[in-house]
Amino acid sequence: MSRLISYNLEEIKVKTWARKDAKERQVDRKTFLKKASHMSLASSCMLFFKRTNAMADTDIEHARSEQKFKEDWIVALMANLEERLDYQTRCALMEACGRDCAKRGAVTIAESCKSDVNKMVETLGRISQVEITDGNDNSFKVSYKKCFCELVSKGPERLPSTYCECSRGWLLQMFETAAQKPVAVEVIQTIKRGGTSCDFLIQI
Repeated sequence: MSRLISYNLEEIKVKTWARKDAKERQVDRKTFLKKASHMSLASSCMLFFKRTNAMADTDIEHARSEQKFKEDWIVALMANLEERLDYQTRCALMEACGRDCAKRGAVTIAESCKSDVNKMVETLGRISQVEITDGNDNSFKVSYKKCFCELVSKGPERLPSTYCECSRGWLLQMFETAAQKPVAVEVIQTIKRGGTSCDFLIQI
């Protein structure tokens, strides 16, 4: 009888150990799978960020290449104009470009302020980074703290003086549309000409 009890106790111990061992193996398996999952996720994240950084670097390099191409093209264009056209023709050409630039968008502001130049001046002052001073003699001084031409604002640093006749043409189109008569615009200084700001004098 005692042997039978002893045998049963041993059997119970064996089964208990077996169940405990199986449970521990199951826990270890879950822990292993969890750790493996975390490692896989970490590896995937590292690979993703590595690829993302590589793509970002490629995009930056591509943007720099595009910017350099644009700058070189503008410089070559202006050099050819300086070489092949007289001063008056160059100025007329760049003025026409500036007028066309205004007609493609901003002139709608001037059209909504026809015969009321002061209203246009107030509107431009509210929506853009431009300082416009009333000279109290039918004149206005327009000042920009930086170059706003999307083609060359980032570079090149300097351009032939005739390039900024484009900005003069833009202002001519805007103020003539608002005033409903011819106006005069004088270039005082521009950043691309080496000035500290872009300043223009408008005579109505």
